[in-house]
Amino acid sequence: MKIKKNKSKLGMVEALRTCVAVGFSLLLVCIVVFAISETPGPALSDFLIGPLTSPRRMGNVIEACVPLMFTGLSVILLQRAGLFNLAMEGAFFIGAVAATATALTLHLPDTLNLIVSLGAACVAGAIVCGIPAFLKVKCNANVLVTSLMLNYVCLYFGMWIIVDFFADPSMSANYSYPFPEGMLLTKLIPRTRINTGIIICAVCIFLVWLLLNKTSFGYKVTMVGKNERMARYSGMNIGRLITGSALIGGVLAGLGGGVDLFGMYPRFQYGGLTNYGWDGILIAIVARHKAQYVPFAALFLAYMRTGADIMSRNNDIPSEMIMVIQAIVIVLISAQAILSKYRSKIIVQEAREYEQEVQ
Repeated sequence: MKIKKNKSKLGMVEALRTCVAVGFSLLLVCIVVFAISETPGPALSDFLIGPLTSPRRMGNVIEACVPLMFTGLSVILLQRAGLFNLAMEGAFFIGAVAATATALTLHLPDTLNLIVSLGAACVAGAIVCGIPAFLKVKCNANVLVTSLMLNYVCLYFGMWIIVDFFADPSMSANYSYPFPEGMLLTKLIPRTRINTGIIICAVCIFLVWLLLNKTSFGYKVTMVGKNERMARYSGMNIGRLITGSALIGGVLAGLGGGVDLFGMYPRFQYGGLTNYGWDGILIAIVARHKAQYVPFAALFLAYMRTGADIMSRNNDIPSEMIMVIQAIVIVLISAQAILSKYRSKIIVQEAREYEQEVQ
């Protein structure tokens, strides 16, 4: 019972560390705004409460959360095995491309066409994220390098498919032909673009939490990430676990691309990589690589970005300020020094109580 109590204390410390980091970052934001703005009061008001001032702005926050949650979950799975796989950016993009190609090629009933297109997005994402893992297992290739370069392969290959086969000549940009209206995701709230994609995302969050915390696969993948040598000596199939986690992470990233596409746009209209994959790394860091915290991390980042956008449009704060704010938040949240002594004290206390119980 004491050990469980200390574990709950450790979880509270992690949450407290995040709250302290967010508090310090917001304090620094206030200092910066007061330093560079001639109207700091209205600017801070727009930043802190601007997203809550209208249903449309609140809808913008929720809309921005969905792709962030998908890529955040993808990063958690991709890196659970201890490898820094960065292919989620390309997987998100190529998932949208695969969904577009399927939707405009097959002539199925709208609902079935939507399901098949999202399935194609999942398969495409799994292939992209699985390639670096496969090369690591079979050739001992550097996952960081192969996954990073693969994102550009996905970009140019995907744009070639869109431009050569599905581009609408009546559009001035590289946009595809419009999708059948009946296969777009249903809007849930009037005057916003909040759609059923958020329900799909919620189901994925629950399934990932279940997979990582309640199954032997999740336990084994976590052990590989923490101590690959011990996992190998325990008789685990390291290659299968690494590849499996990468494939599932790719499925989530590809599905995120399809959901974002059919939920937000009437046609494919990405001009390049979306950066949602890179944002997923930030979400995973803020969420402490735990699936159950991903919605809160995504909501925080989306709220912050929406507030910063409102602040830059209504005041004399440059739009680049959001990048500064984001960097401050991430640096402080990822800082291990915050409350490190208190955390270490709890870990030592837990170890001593466990030793006493064993004796």
